[in-house]
Amino acid sequence: MANEARSTAMLRVQLEGPPGLLSHRAIEVTVSIRNDNPHRGDGPQLGTATPEQVRAHVWGPWKFSADGRDDIGRTVAPQNLAVGEWTRYGLTPTTPPTWSTTTTQDWLRDYANEPVRLSITARSKDSEWTVPLEVPVTIEDS
Repeated sequence: MANEARSTAMLRVQLEGPPGLLSHRAIEVTVSIRNDNPHRGDGPQLGTATPEQVRAHVWGPWKFSADGRDDIGRTVAPQNLAVGEWTRYGLTPTTPPTWSTTTTQDWLRDYANEPVRLSITARSKDSEWTVPLEVPVTIEDS
């Protein structure tokens, strides 16, 4: 949920199941923001950006601002959750890459109604699951 000015947002993640996980004490959950185009950076490059820089940039409306995030705001540190528990993460708007000629205002307008594309990985004992999600952004009532 974003504030009315879209200057900050909060992402709530709840571990709902599957029911077979009820016997597990805690599940390690890692949340990452996926790019809006997973093949970005694979083709010929325009300008000075390397393919690694292009792939590293967060292409989407929001990045993590929460404690424990990586340097670019794509991933937050794993947390342990039991089935039925939830956690929240702070988000801030992304900006255009430094090599782009796109203005911040145009970037924000282009991504204004786009969902946050997430990849949630859950680990417990010897099992691992990854779930891709698209979460629509809702505006908080003032």
